[in-house]
Amino acid sequence: MSHMFSKRIYQLSCTLLLISIISSLALPSRCETVELVTNGGFENGMNGWRGFSYCDKLPREGTTTNYRACSGVYSLYTLCGTGGEHCYGVGGGATQEIRLNQMSNLTLRFSVYPFGVPEENAWINIALIADFWISQSRKTIVYYVAWTENIAIYRDYPLPTMASENVKNILLSSIECDKWSKIVRNIDLDFKQTYPNIPVSSVERVAVTLLAVTFQRLASVPAGAFWDDVSITFNPSSKPEDSPKPIQTPTPTTSPTPTPEPTSTPASKTHNCIIVTVAYGSELAPEVYHMRQFRDDMIGSNNIGRLLVEGWNTFYYLWSPPIARFIAAYEISRKASQLLLLPLQGTVRLASYVYLISAPFSKEFASIVGFTFAAILSTASYILAPILMFRTLFLIIKGELFVDDRRAVKSEG
Repeated sequence: MSHMFSKRIYQLSCTLLLISIISSLALPSRCETVELVTNGGFENGMNGWRGFSYCDKLPREGTTTNYRACSGVYSLYTLCGTGGEHCYGVGGGATQEIRLNQMSNLTLRFSVYPFGVPEENAWINIALIADFWISQSRKTIVYYVAWTENIAIYRDYPLPTMASENVKNILLSSIECDKWSKIVRNIDLDFKQTYPNIPVSSVERVAVTLLAVTFQRLASVPAGAFWDDVSITFNPSSKPEDSPKPIQTPTPTTSPTPTPEPTSTPASKTHNCIIVTVAYGSELAPEVYHMRQFRDDMIGSNNIGRLLVEGWNTFYYLWSPPIARFIAAYEISRKASQLLLLPLQGTVRLASYVYLISAPFSKEFASIVGFTFAAILSTASYILAPILMFRTLFLIIKGELFVDDRRAVKSEG
């Protein structure tokens, strides 16, 4: 009976190990780009995004709609408002914050469909705003889709045709009303040209904001924009100069505008996956990024999940540093570690799917289920399967030795 039970456990462990290895093969290779924006096509509603109104007195939060889309079924709908007697402007949009973890080679892509905008763009500003956070300081690039020259999109920002110490305005050319326009920008190049003394790799996080706002009472035609396919990617293997060239835009002049004060809270301290980082040679490797994303952005996205992650980090850092130092010392140990980490890569990928399936019910529940699933699969792959394999091998060798002994006794007799 115990033999049959051990056999079943052995078969199950080997099956789970095989599933983990096969799943790891689906991870992006080093030459592929990694997507950083969650739900950039808005096919999952507002998941990953936070809608907001430009003026609290006149709600105009960005919402998803199936009325018009560049790809898929849904897009984000941002509408300018009317009747802004008590507001600086009326409108709204949506925003999403992305942790960059010292990444570079960044490319921004998005599709936009402005509507109701007159040729002179009178009193209407439509833009994608990228806020880059370096510690407690903020640097901003505003990509204007539609603009009016004599009013800024925010009070403390420079006019669209100007710039300030902390805000760079880029006026996107060839944007037509009532048509989809696809925009591609080299974020590294835009950032370096604007802030040459700040390395892109020092940026901790970026907030992407899609906004449409008007600054006077519109007559009868509504104005705003549809947004789709919002994407920020990085390629860990390419050089910055290999990235797409930006659309040519007028060079803005400087203006002594007051520096906007940062309002976002600082990013929480994250722990490195040191064994995986050493094995793959860089924190920017896709394998490292996906594991860290699962740990921090999925499991650790809520209070219960953060407790699980903190507990795991406490245990992990008790024994991982000396192992990481050994792996880093020899090239052959790095290559061997990459092979040994294949089951873990597959485990993380499968556990990510489990989390995403469970998250609509409750993020806390999803964190518990995803963490438990990853723990069970890792235990089966790295503890049960090796123990049972060695046990089976030992029994086979022991059995063959007993057979040889019996044969030797019979031959002597």
